[in-house]
Amino acid sequence: MAGAGPDDDLIDLRLLKTFMAVAHELSFTRAGARLHLTQQAVSSQVRALETGLNVQLFRRTTRNVRLTRAGKLLQERMRPVLQAMEEAIIDAREVAGHDGVILVVGHTASAGHRLLPRAAGLLNRSSPELQLRSEQHTELGLRSAVAEGRVHLGVGLELTFGGSRIASQEVGREAWCAVVGPQHPLAARGRVATADLAAYEWLSWPRSSHPGHWRAVHRLASMTMPPPAVTETWLSIAHARLTTSDAVMLQPQSYTAHPPQGLVPLEVEDAPHGRFSAVWSMLATPPCLNQLLPALTKAAEYPRASRAPGRRPQEPVPAHW
Repeated sequence: MAGAGPDDDLIDLRLLKTFMAVAHELSFTRAGARLHLTQQAVSSQVRALETGLNVQLFRRTTRNVRLTRAGKLLQERMRPVLQAMEEAIIDAREVAGHDGVILVVGHTASAGHRLLPRAAGLLNRSSPELQLRSEQHTELGLRSAVAEGRVHLGVGLELTFGGSRIASQEVGREAWCAVVGPQHPLAARGRVATADLAAYEWLSWPRSSHPGHWRAVHRLASMTMPPPAVTETWLSIAHARLTTSDAVMLQPQSYTAHPPQGLVPLEVEDAPHGRFSAVWSMLATPPCLNQLLPALTKAAEYPRASRAPGRRPQEPVPAHW
């Protein structure tokens, strides 16, 4: 066996799983109980693995079992490999057991303007067996839905999720726009700087329900001199206030795809871009995550160039969306 390489023999996956159980328990008896095998069967499988690899993995005494340096290395390297294999098997069974895999995606309103419809269109063309079902939430509602497993994935702008059991990945960035009423002094400008907005009241969504949007608006306000007053209000109330006052509402640029009638979006030329993130529970990795995340990233890249305010893109939206 000396000099054998990984291409010379195929190691039985059962032997590796048995090795990982013993490495975790540091006991052949406890590993056997965990695997529903006798202690003798566990010992036999470990010896077979050591013989096949020509490596000693454990140091055994009458009192304890310890990993050798080679055993520790194999344990560290095999843990993510076996986890990936298990996830691949789960994904394969999901596809085989259904006509299509349905992914439930929760989102805040900001992701529903263009990001998710565009991602759904991309997936419909590249992976027609996958279907997205969307649910709109407040940011705090989305946090609960992700943590409790009621949605496979959460998507939103400036999400502030935390915790060791929540995974997060940025999928793209987007410029901000300022939304004003038709009678606003800046309504005819088309493009403004944040300094142009300093003299007016800014509206943000409530911190109690959308802390990410609230923080983003306050961060932008702090960059403006003098800082404008920021008032928390619900979106429906904000729309009414914009038509009757000189207030300003900050929204992602994709908001211009479907602006409420009568409101005017203005491009903000110097504001840092907002960040779109996808979040999911580490206790239950979403099926086909490796297909969904690239689709969201690609969708966030489109279009790269800014669009004239008020112009609506022609985005095909799949029938299942």
